[in-house]
Amino acid sequence: MKKITSAQLMSLLADATTLEQDGFGIKVAILKDGNFMKLFRRKRLISSSLWALPAKRFADNANALNQRGIRAPLIDELFSVPESKLSAVIYTPLPGETLRQRLRGLSDAQAEETVMRFGAFLGQLHERGVYFRSLHLGNVICLPDEGLALIDVSDMHLESSPLSAWKRRRNLQHILRYPEDIDWLSHTHKDAWIRGYAQTSGADNARRLEEGIALMSR
Repeated sequence: MKKITSAQLMSLLADATTLEQDGFGIKVAILKDGNFMKLFRRKRLISSSLWALPAKRFADNANALNQRGIRAPLIDELFSVPESKLSAVIYTPLPGETLRQRLRGLSDAQAEETVMRFGAFLGQLHERGVYFRSLHLGNVICLPDEGLALIDVSDMHLESSPLSAWKRRRNLQHILRYPEDIDWLSHTHKDAWIRGYAQTSGADNARRLEEGIALMSR
């Protein structure tokens, strides 16, 4: 990871388009060449980012996912700005739209098929040891070839074996946080979601997924 100054950062952001920002400044920007820059700020005096820069964690997770055959952003550059307590990553964005955006424009039959594909994708993640705590339909990209990919991959732990039943159940709680997502996954297209999950994770894990959905729906 190379170090740059605040002035060099401002030069990189010249003519960039801001996609996301908060009270501390820019969080995500589109650069002149079309690549994305994601910035991470240390907001507290004592923070885990002192010894594990979040930009590096994002880059490491994205690279590890791609190595496991799960598509994620392709990392171009990684750097820190010590004087501004910043770290940042530049990456090639994935084409397509979020799964949430896609589902809003589909017929019931099309949504059924798409939710089943998401179920198969989720099963694949769990079987490959991916515990993505920020997983929801806004962090899954529908690619032009109808494949699925992950974005915003900082909050993730990668294991060397399939996830335990407890972590799968916990991940279900992460996914079912937004009313719109809950309606699609737990009600309207629940059976399709479970069928898709069974395709890649097996009948026993699919049964436990169904039990978890039922518990959360009470």
